[in-house]
Amino acid sequence: MTTVLVTGATGKVAQLLRPALDDLSVRAVDIKHVTGWDGAQTAVGDLADPAFTAAAVEGVDDVVHLAADPRPAAPWRDLRGPNADAVVNLLEASAEAGVRRVVLASSVHAMGGYVRHGGPMVDPSWPARPCCPYGASKAFAEAYGATIADGGGPAVICLRLGGCQPEPTDLGTTLGWLAPGDLQQLVSAALATDVRYGTYFGVSANTRGIFDYTNATDELGYRPRFDAEAYAPGLPEGDGGLCRLAAASAGRSV
Repeated sequence: MTTVLVTGATGKVAQLLRPALDDLSVRAVDIKHVTGWDGAQTAVGDLADPAFTAAAVEGVDDVVHLAADPRPAAPWRDLRGPNADAVVNLLEASAEAGVRRVVLASSVHAMGGYVRHGGPMVDPSWPARPCCPYGASKAFAEAYGATIADGGGPAVICLRLGGCQPEPTDLGTTLGWLAPGDLQQLVSAALATDVRYGTYFGVSANTRGIFDYTNATDELGYRPRFDAEAYAPGLPEGDGGLCRLAAASAGRSV
């Protein structure tokens, strides 16, 4: 049976992903006590520690890397350990251990600098253009992943996840919402692909969507089934956590 390492296992996204991994042997790790993963191997430690990371990847086939500090405006001093050092450790340890594939959770924030009211769909092939320090840390993770994949290490599939939650919470969320069912399908597709390296938007089939997921359909076979528009009537105004929309609502130039 395939063994998959899931990092950030106590986080919201990991908990929503859990049902998609029921048929796999899972090793779940986090910086705090791991719950919600009955039947999985668990370990507590910091991926910024090379020794812990090397032990975590030993004997696994694939990795789903979800651990991160997700705060868009967090200062670099807070982001460096979980979002940069940990990624480097994980990718290098995975290469050393002979891991087959790393599914790396990036973020739409890595491309948030392109977001405009009434602007074009954001193309995943465009150069990274982060909207915040968090987005910059994810752009770095994608770039380091490319060096590992191109250097003969594991395949690295970067998923630029939108706001993953059971339902959109405001109209801004409808632009980049990722339904839990679509998250599960996307990660499963990424774990099954033969692609060596790629970057893909992880969003649902949102009528108001601004992130183009066509390459995920073409290359991974991802076919999202959910649309935030079903929830739009009655939703309050809001930026949905998208930095440039927040700036626009505050009257600043975007």
